[in-house]
Amino acid sequence: MNIESFQGGYDKNFSYLIWCEKTKLAAIIDPAVDSIKILEKINQLNLTLIKILITHTHHDHYQYLTDYIYKYPNIEICCNEQSIKLFLDFNAKPIENNEIISIGEILLIALFTPGHYHDSICFWNKADKIVFTGDTMFVGRTGRVKSATSNIEELYNSIYKILLQLPRETTIYPGHHYGFSKTITIKKNIENSNFFQCKSLNEFKKIMNKFEKNYGKK
Repeated sequence: MNIESFQGGYDKNFSYLIWCEKTKLAAIIDPAVDSIKILEKINQLNLTLIKILITHTHHDHYQYLTDYIYKYPNIEICCNEQSIKLFLDFNAKPIENNEIISIGEILLIALFTPGHYHDSICFWNKADKIVFTGDTMFVGRTGRVKSATSNIEELYNSIYKILLQLPRETTIYPGHHYGFSKTITIKKNIENSNFFQCKSLNEFKKIMNKFEKNYGKK
Protein backbone atom coordinates (compact mmCIF):
# COMPACT_ATOMS: atom_id res chain seq x y z
CA MET A 1 0.00 0.00 0.00
CA ASN A 2 1.24 3.46 -0.92
CA ILE A 3 0.56 6.29 1.51
CA GLU A 4 1.11 10.02 1.33
CA SER A 5 0.15 12.24 4.24
CA PHE A 6 -0.95 15.87 4.02
CA GLN A 7 -1.02 18.12 7.08
CA GLY A 8 -3.15 21.22 7.69
CA GLY A 9 -6.80 21.78 8.37
CA TYR A 10 -8.25 22.99 11.64
CA ASP A 11 -5.58 21.80 14.08
CA LYS A 12 -2.61 19.93 12.62
CA ASN A 13 -4.99 17.52 10.91
CA PHE A 14 -3.84 14.76 8.61
CA SER A 15 -5.44 13.62 5.38
CA TYR A 16 -4.06 10.42 3.91
CA LEU A 17 -4.00 9.52 0.24
CA ILE A 18 -3.62 5.77 -0.19
CA TRP A 19 -3.44 3.87 -3.45
CA CYS A 20 -2.90 0.48 -4.99
CA GLU A 21 0.18 0.50 -7.21
CA LYS A 22 -1.14 -2.24 -9.49
CA THR A 23 -4.62 -0.85 -10.20
CA LYS A 24 -3.97 2.87 -9.53
CA LEU A 25 -7.19 2.96 -7.51
CA ALA A 26 -7.05 5.38 -4.60
CA ALA A 27 -8.88 6.54 -1.48
CA ILE A 28 -8.63 9.42 0.94
CA ILE A 29 -8.85 8.90 4.67
CA ASP A 30 -10.38 12.01 6.25
CA PRO A 31 -10.79 14.95 3.85
CA ALA A 32 -9.54 17.25 6.61
CA VAL A 33 -6.89 19.20 4.70
CA ASP A 34 -7.19 21.62 1.78
CA SER A 35 -7.71 19.50 -1.31
CA ILE A 36 -5.51 21.40 -3.79
CA LYS A 37 -2.23 19.55 -3.20
CA ILE A 38 -3.99 16.22 -2.82
CA LEU A 39 -5.81 16.59 -6.12
CA GLU A 40 -2.55 17.63 -7.75
CA LYS A 41 -0.90 14.45 -6.45
CA ILE A 42 -3.79 12.33 -7.71
CA ASN A 43 -3.41 13.85 -11.18
CA GLN A 44 0.37 13.59 -11.10
CA LEU A 45 0.24 9.86 -10.33
CA ASN A 46 -2.68 9.25 -12.70
CA LEU A 47 -4.76 7.73 -9.91
CA THR A 48 -8.49 7.05 -9.90
CA LEU A 49 -10.07 8.22 -6.65
CA ILE A 50 -12.91 5.86 -5.77
CA LYS A 51 -13.55 6.23 -2.03
CA ILE A 52 -13.39 8.61 0.89
CA LEU A 53 -13.15 7.03 4.33
CA ILE A 54 -14.19 9.05 7.37
CA THR A 55 -12.78 8.10 10.77
CA HIS A 56 -15.47 10.04 12.65
CA THR A 57 -17.79 12.96 12.07
CA HIS A 58 -16.23 15.78 14.00
CA HIS A 59 -16.44 18.42 11.30
CA ASP A 60 -12.70 19.07 11.05
CA HIS A 61 -12.26 15.54 9.71
CA TYR A 62 -14.49 15.98 6.68
CA GLN A 63 -14.60 19.74 6.10
CA TYR A 64 -13.19 19.47 2.55
CA LEU A 65 -15.45 16.61 1.50
CA THR A 66 -17.44 18.67 -0.99
CA ASP A 67 -14.26 19.56 -2.91
CA TYR A 68 -13.94 15.92 -3.90
CA ILE A 69 -17.64 15.40 -4.53
CA TYR A 70 -17.59 18.36 -6.92
CA LYS A 71 -14.81 16.71 -8.94
CA TYR A 72 -15.96 13.11 -8.45
CA PRO A 73 -19.79 13.23 -8.08
CA ASN A 74 -20.17 9.46 -7.71
CA ILE A 75 -17.34 8.90 -5.26
CA GLU A 76 -18.26 6.53 -2.43
CA ILE A 77 -18.32 8.06 1.06
CA CYS A 78 -17.62 5.36 3.66
CA CYS A 79 -18.62 6.16 7.22
CA ASN A 80 -20.00 4.57 10.36
CA GLU A 81 -23.57 3.37 9.87
CA GLN A 82 -24.56 5.57 12.83
CA SER A 83 -23.67 8.70 10.86
CA ILE A 84 -25.01 7.90 7.42
CA LYS A 85 -27.74 10.54 7.77
CA LEU A 86 -25.10 13.28 7.47
CA PHE A 87 -24.25 12.17 3.95
CA LEU A 88 -27.58 11.13 2.46
CA ASP A 89 -27.22 13.71 -0.33
CA PHE A 90 -24.11 11.89 -1.56
CA ASN A 91 -23.13 8.37 -2.56
CA ALA A 92 -22.75 7.29 1.04
CA LYS A 93 -22.07 3.73 2.16
CA PRO A 94 -22.60 2.73 5.79
CA ILE A 95 -19.78 0.62 7.19
CA GLU A 96 -20.28 -2.19 9.67
CA ASN A 97 -17.80 -3.27 12.32
CA ASN A 98 -15.09 -5.57 10.92
CA GLU A 99 -16.22 -4.91 7.35
CA ILE A 100 -13.50 -5.27 4.72
CA ILE A 101 -13.07 -2.29 2.42
CA SER A 102 -11.15 -2.78 -0.83
CA ILE A 103 -9.20 -0.23 -2.83
CA GLY A 104 -7.80 -2.28 -5.68
CA GLU A 105 -5.73 -4.97 -3.96
CA ILE A 106 -5.63 -3.04 -0.69
CA LEU A 107 -7.85 -4.49 2.02
CA LEU A 108 -8.77 -2.38 5.05
CA ILE A 109 -10.68 -3.73 8.04
CA ALA A 110 -13.04 -1.28 9.72
CA LEU A 111 -12.63 -1.41 13.50
CA PHE A 112 -15.32 0.39 15.47
CA THR A 113 -13.52 2.27 18.25
CA PRO A 114 -16.00 4.55 20.07
CA GLY A 115 -14.96 6.70 22.98
CA HIS A 116 -13.51 9.90 21.59
CA TYR A 117 -16.70 10.07 19.55
CA HIS A 118 -19.59 7.68 19.19
CA ASP A 119 -18.92 6.89 15.51
CA SER A 120 -15.13 6.54 15.58
CA ILE A 121 -13.61 4.00 13.21
CA CYS A 122 -10.04 2.87 12.70
CA PHE A 123 -8.97 1.35 9.39
CA TRP A 124 -6.51 -1.54 9.69
CA ASN A 125 -4.39 -2.95 6.89
CA LYS A 126 -3.27 -6.30 8.25
CA ALA A 127 -0.92 -7.13 5.38
CA ASP A 128 1.20 -3.99 5.71
CA LYS A 129 0.75 -3.67 9.50
CA ILE A 130 -0.75 -0.18 9.34
CA VAL A 131 -3.75 1.30 11.15
CA PHE A 132 -5.33 4.70 10.57
CA THR A 133 -6.57 5.72 14.01
CA GLY A 134 -8.33 9.05 13.53
CA ASP A 135 -8.68 10.66 16.97
CA THR A 136 -8.80 7.41 18.92
CA MET A 137 -5.03 7.10 19.26
CA PHE A 138 -2.32 9.69 18.67
CA VAL A 139 1.43 9.52 19.04
CA GLY A 140 1.85 9.68 22.81
CA ARG A 141 -1.75 9.79 23.94
CA THR A 142 -5.38 9.02 23.20
CA GLY A 143 -8.07 11.32 21.92
CA ARG A 144 -10.01 13.43 24.40
CA VAL A 145 -13.48 12.69 25.76
CA LYS A 146 -15.07 16.14 25.75
CA SER A 147 -17.88 15.78 23.19
CA ALA A 148 -21.50 15.10 24.10
CA THR A 149 -21.20 11.54 22.82
CA SER A 150 -17.71 10.86 24.17
CA ASN A 151 -17.36 8.03 26.68
CA ILE A 152 -14.21 7.28 28.66
CA GLU A 153 -15.09 3.64 29.31
CA GLU A 154 -15.69 3.06 25.61
CA LEU A 155 -12.39 4.76 24.81
CA TYR A 156 -10.58 2.53 27.29
CA ASN A 157 -12.10 -0.56 25.69
CA SER A 158 -11.29 0.69 22.18
CA ILE A 159 -7.66 1.26 23.16
CA TYR A 160 -7.00 -1.75 25.34
CA LYS A 161 -9.29 -4.38 23.84
CA ILE A 162 -8.91 -3.46 20.18
CA LEU A 163 -5.94 -1.29 19.17
CA LEU A 164 -3.43 -2.61 21.69
CA GLN A 165 -4.38 -6.13 20.64
CA LEU A 166 -3.04 -5.52 17.14
CA PRO A 167 0.51 -6.74 16.38
CA ARG A 168 3.01 -4.56 18.24
CA GLU A 169 4.89 -3.73 15.04
CA THR A 170 1.75 -2.12 13.56
CA THR A 171 2.32 1.53 12.66
CA ILE A 172 -0.37 4.03 13.58
CA TYR A 173 -1.29 6.93 11.32
CA PRO A 174 -3.25 9.36 13.54
CA GLY A 175 -5.74 12.09 12.69
CA HIS A 176 -3.59 14.94 14.08
CA HIS A 177 0.11 15.68 14.46
CA TYR A 178 0.16 16.05 18.24
CA GLY A 179 3.21 13.96 19.10
CA PHE A 180 6.97 13.94 18.64
CA SER A 181 6.61 12.13 15.31
CA LYS A 182 3.96 11.79 12.62
CA THR A 183 3.64 8.03 13.04
CA ILE A 184 4.70 5.45 15.59
CA THR A 185 4.47 1.71 16.13
CA ILE A 186 2.10 0.43 18.77
CA LYS A 187 5.08 -1.04 20.61
CA LYS A 188 6.85 2.31 20.86
CA ASN A 189 3.64 4.10 21.78
CA ILE A 190 3.22 1.76 24.73
CA GLU A 191 6.84 2.20 25.77
CA ASN A 192 6.70 6.00 25.59
CA SER A 193 3.29 6.84 27.05
CA ASN A 194 1.53 5.99 30.30
CA PHE A 195 -1.79 6.34 28.46
CA PHE A 196 -1.06 2.88 27.08
CA GLN A 197 0.39 1.28 30.22
CA CYS A 198 -2.73 1.18 32.40
CA LYS A 199 -3.67 -1.94 34.35
CA SER A 200 -7.29 -0.93 34.87
CA LEU A 201 -10.05 1.43 33.82
CA ASN A 202 -9.62 3.42 37.04
CA GLU A 203 -5.94 3.99 36.31
CA PHE A 204 -6.81 5.13 32.81
CA LYS A 205 -9.42 7.55 34.19
CA LYS A 206 -6.84 9.08 36.55
CA ILE A 207 -4.40 9.67 33.70
CA MET A 208 -7.11 11.15 31.49
CA ASN A 209 -8.38 13.42 34.29
CA LYS A 210 -4.86 14.68 34.98
CA PHE A 211 -4.34 15.32 31.29
CA GLU A 212 -7.59 17.30 31.00
CA LYS A 213 -6.76 19.32 34.12
CA ASN A 214 -3.48 20.42 32.58
CA TYR A 215 -4.63 20.65 28.96
CA GLY A 216 -3.66 23.93 27.34
CA LYS A 217 -1.34 24.97 30.17
CA LYS A 218 2.25 25.81 29.35
